Amino acid sequence: MNLIRAINTHINMPALGIALVIYILLSTQLLAEPVSIGVVSISKIMEQAPQAERSSINLKAKFLPDEEKLAEQSIEIKKLMEKKAEISLSSPDEKLQMERKLRTLKRTHSRALKDFREEFRFARDRALDKVQNEVYDAIHIVRAQLGLDLIVQEYVSADSRIDITRNVLEYLREKMREKQLNRNNNNNDSLNPQ
Repeated sequence: MNLIRAINTHINMPALGIALVIYILLSTQLLAEPVSIGVVSISKIMEQAPQAERSSINLKAKFLPDEEKLAEQSIEIKKLMEKKAEISLSSPDEKLQMERKLRTLKRTHSRALKDFREEFRFARDRALDKVQNEVYDAIHIVRAQLGLDLIVQEYVSADSRIDITRNVLEYLREKMREKQLNRNNNNNDSLNPQ
């Protein structure tokens, strides 16, 4: 058991990946079957995929009202703090009442802000997972369409002949166009009942 841990701590994962690719290439050379390899830039796809943009727009639309409400609460708290400074010469009861109100508002705002951040983070992570799954599905489909045996995600440099990033982006754009067309057709069908 300790030997396995010692081996695992000394294995360089990128080197292991490179060694695996070399092994595959050499073993297929011996079998006289060529291996076709493609590369893809996941980061570029995630930046440019229309699904990622749509997801971002949906998140903003969903959370904008809450964000605006929190901003209004912040402004109200600042106004009360300024008013409290002006009231400092007033009666002690009035000052105490203002301090309580301010403390309650700050506490409520702090809780609401924390809840907002948690909900946003959860929704963002869920949306990101969905987009990543769509991207991986697209890579798999494009790989099969192009007849490739292996796709490498992380690479230093590659010839444009084997870089399928553009193909995957085009596939994702086409899927988005189809989805919008279907949505528009469904909207038109519901507006024009037979």
